[in-house]
Amino acid sequence: MTQALTSPDSATVGYQTRSLTRALAILDAFSTGQQVLTIKELHERLDLPKPTISRLARELARGGYLRNAGRAYELGPKTFELGSLFIRQRRLDDLGQTHLSALAAKTLQTASLALLAGTDMIHVIVAPSPHPIQHVTEVGSRAEAHATGLGKALLAALPEEDVPALLGSKPLTRLTVNTIGDVETLMEELSRIRERGFAFNNEETAIGLKCVAVAADLPAVGSAAVSVSGPAADYTDERIPIFVEEVKATVAALEDALGRGRDYPHRLDASTAIRD
Repeated sequence: MTQALTSPDSATVGYQTRSLTRALAILDAFSTGQQVLTIKELHERLDLPKPTISRLARELARGGYLRNAGRAYELGPKTFELGSLFIRQRRLDDLGQTHLSALAAKTLQTASLALLAGTDMIHVIVAPSPHPIQHVTEVGSRAEAHATGLGKALLAALPEEDVPALLGSKPLTRLTVNTIGDVETLMEELSRIRERGFAFNNEETAIGLKCVAVAADLPAVGSAAVSVSGPAADYTDERIPIFVEEVKATVAALEDALGRGRDYPHRLDASTAIRD
């Protein structure tokens, strides 16, 4: 007699889904500015019960996604492994690094390629400037998209109606006096970016730092953005158009080498290329 297969009841599935969502929220709580978090800090950030956070953090640590740092936690080696695999399987590691290194050498600026991660942008490839005075950033570092040239280029590549829903109704974080602080003003800026074909960061992330960025359409990943960034004094009216043309040439070279994302049926959507 054949035994009928039974599936988990809805209550079990609901519990499993809730646990998964909470575990992902714990991982997402870590950032460049907060690399080590205690259970108390995770509790305050996520508004989850401390026993729940402790239990899930232990499981994540057991799987290598977190690592104990005294009485706190930091991201574990498994997250690096997955991130590296994400880059390798899309051929961004070798081709992307080659083109960005050439861009950095030509412009004497730091060259970066980024993807959208919810309301943040995350650096996927970085080629440092050969100049001793340079903008320093790291692969995996992230920042709020509205405050960066890369992020604004990525937001401008989204359907216009998707941006307000993504950012919500709260005021935008102001990192400097030049940072755009509300969605309405940002939408106007995104419209200008679409018209001129590049984004400009006018010391909105940090005073003394400027950047130009151009959106790219790459296979599987979909929307990405490439930028050069460096000391504000380098971004004169004469040099900005030169930087823009060099970044556009790099984007075209990457699209030619990798193929355009819209030609691939299984590409990732820009807003979900990396889950926030």
